[in-house]
Amino acid sequence: MGADYVVMGPPTSSGTNPSATQAVVLDRTNNLLGVSGANQKLNWCRIAPVVLPAQTALTAITTAQTLLSTIFNAGMLALVGRRIRVKGSLIYSTTSTNVATISLSLTLGGVTLATITTAATNTAASTNLPIQFEFEFTVASVGASGTLQSHGRVDANIGTTAAAAIATYLDTNTAVSSAVNLTAASTMTVTIAASAAVPSAQLLDAVVEVVA
Repeated sequence: MGADYVVMGPPTSSGTNPSATQAVVLDRTNNLLGVSGANQKLNWCRIAPVVLPAQTALTAITTAQTLLSTIFNAGMLALVGRRIRVKGSLIYSTTSTNVATISLSLTLGGVTLATITTAATNTAASTNLPIQFEFEFTVASVGASGTLQSHGRVDANIGTTAAAAIATYLDTNTAVSSAVNLTAASTMTVTIAASAAVPSAQLLDAVVEVVA
């Protein structure tokens, strides 16, 4: 394959091959495969370590409830420039009395990376209104007090029928996150909350991708 070595092990924190110049690199700890050339800079194969089908519907949503959760092994995020994408689709229902804003949040190791809030839902009883979300975060600094640059968008139908037009909402982040311990295993979650009771919401599918 044009490589001098197959290297077994995670990369350096700066994203280079720790052992050789031209190599295929297998990160056995995190099940990732990459290649490096003469400059030792690694390029990673894009993978989706988490793919979820439809999940059990959540009910009576006000305070945050978990839509999806996954654990990153120690070392998975100990790499400057490591980029993770989280995408999903869900449906929710409303009643005629529960005008509410809906918030989707991405957290890692207990630290909130991004929160996006919709406008208020409609004043009619509606079922199976769609929402799609996408978050991405990139490791900005590593270590026990690592930081991440995080952004996202939510496309939400807050009308009265599933075919109504959607509105797009963006995060308002302007800086990196608070400190996150990137030397240990960490749990990533996406949660949903509402300003007034939302009768139900169901995650239909989701994927967590390593894109860099």
